[in-house]
Amino acid sequence: MQSVSPRTIAKKSIRLIKGLLITFEGGEGTGKTTQAGRLAKHLETLALDVHIAREPGATRLGEQIRTWVKRESVTSVTAETMLFAAARAQLVDEFLKPALSRGSVVILDRFIDSTVAYQGYGRGMSVEEIQTINRIATGGLIPDLTVFLDADPETALGRVEVTPSLFGGSGAGLAGRRVDKEDERRFEREPVSFHQKVRQGYTELAKVGGRWSVIRADQAPHRVADAIWKRVRPLLIDRGVDAELLVHKPGARSG
Repeated sequence: MQSVSPRTIAKKSIRLIKGLLITFEGGEGTGKTTQAGRLAKHLETLALDVHIAREPGATRLGEQIRTWVKRESVTSVTAETMLFAAARAQLVDEFLKPALSRGSVVILDRFIDSTVAYQGYGRGMSVEEIQTINRIATGGLIPDLTVFLDADPETALGRVEVTPSLFGGSGAGLAGRRVDKEDERRFEREPVSFHQKVRQGYTELAKVGGRWSVIRADQAPHRVADAIWKRVRPLLIDRGVDAELLVHKPGARSG
């Protein structure tokens, strides 16, 4: 998984009456990073105050932990979970809470649900224990919207290889492939059975509904973006953004 360091997308911008936290979840190669960036760029055109970050990451501690867990073999699932929790706690205190308190839109490439899906369903740690750890690490912070980009693991994993297109160009489905550093593919190298368990974990979590939006990742990029926008738009209106400002969809293509 590749992502970006935290940054403000628009400097002179509109702030919401209440901050909005949007998270993107899914297995490897499903296009989370691409769609998160696409949404952030669209919100930038609306002059909203937008921040985007990856998880783990976004802080000095988070980036160090990210490098470790992406490259090194952690034999203890509990230790792995605690590393993610430490990065998450720092992210919440240093980055999320201040941004949300200012009325910003914050977009995260992975958050609490990744640990439940990967370390819980994927590696077999108690889901209840992970949820308790998550609550401690985040102080109970829950996303306003979680976008689960769903795809068959075997198909999606085929994208995590050598060419630079991420759902790019005019091709539909999972034709594009993702570039990852050779020494940062520890999770991608897990057997397909592991990724199937992760997908099942996300599917179970999403059954709760509410904040969850399940979107097929094997659609054309603009259709995925449009489906995401249908869930984001009403949340922005609820937080004081003029509905007329939100007419254009991020998936719209010109020319």
